[in-house]
Amino acid sequence: MSTAASTHSATLRRLRCAAPAEAVLIACSGFPIPEPERAALLRCAISVSTALSVPSKTHSHIFLHISPDKNPKAAQMIAPHARRWKPEFGFGVWPARKPPTMWTKEDFDALEPGQQLRPLVEIAVRIGANADAGEDARSVMFGTGAVIEVQSRDDCSVFLRRASDLLLPTIPEPLFRSYPFYLPLLAAAAVEGASFERLETWLCGATSYIAESIEDRGVLVLSLHSLTPALDQLRAAPDPQAPGVYHIPLD
Repeated sequence: MSTAASTHSATLRRLRCAAPAEAVLIACSGFPIPEPERAALLRCAISVSTALSVPSKTHSHIFLHISPDKNPKAAQMIAPHARRWKPEFGFGVWPARKPPTMWTKEDFDALEPGQQLRPLVEIAVRIGANADAGEDARSVMFGTGAVIEVQSRDDCSVFLRRASDLLLPTIPEPLFRSYPFYLPLLAAAAVEGASFERLETWLCGATSYIAESIEDRGVLVLSLHSLTPALDQLRAAPDPQAPGVYHIPLD
């Protein structure tokens, strides 16, 4: 069974997740996502966002994650929209992984012919203008593997202060300790391996995290509360032959 989106449907898989949090992965064919699949999955992401934010009365904060080794071309798409989006550049940190460091002798020694060194910086971009600019950025950038939405009852400045308080002490390298803000980066493996308390800590006061995940080939959705309203909004139908798998109509 294919886990990627077809012409008429997409596959959603529930992830192992510590209750009461819930998480799912909406699969795609790969990044960058081709049209018309991109447009259909963008509608899914917006539906999930609305289903989670409206009842909880949260604010939506849109960020972009530019990884030099996975979606470098996404960075070039920001400049034409800079006046409207007012992007602010910060540092992305994977809280479940080793802290970022400068290249070491071991990195060079382990390099195989044709391989590239690991990226030093995961670039996080805050869309700083307003909510309309955030929605515009999501619409333009979705499909590149860059879009992250964080839903919080707090203003973005409060969320980012909490994120910096969490992430900055984990970074020993002085060169990486002077960025304007720090953003937690999550993938499916981290979500599935974490306790509820750890997930709550990583979200820094937020209630939901909706992110394109290149390494997971899909859209990761993590919520500290039930995802049933989101599944209903997507008209997700359980696969009778695959527990925890749903099919989402894209028509």
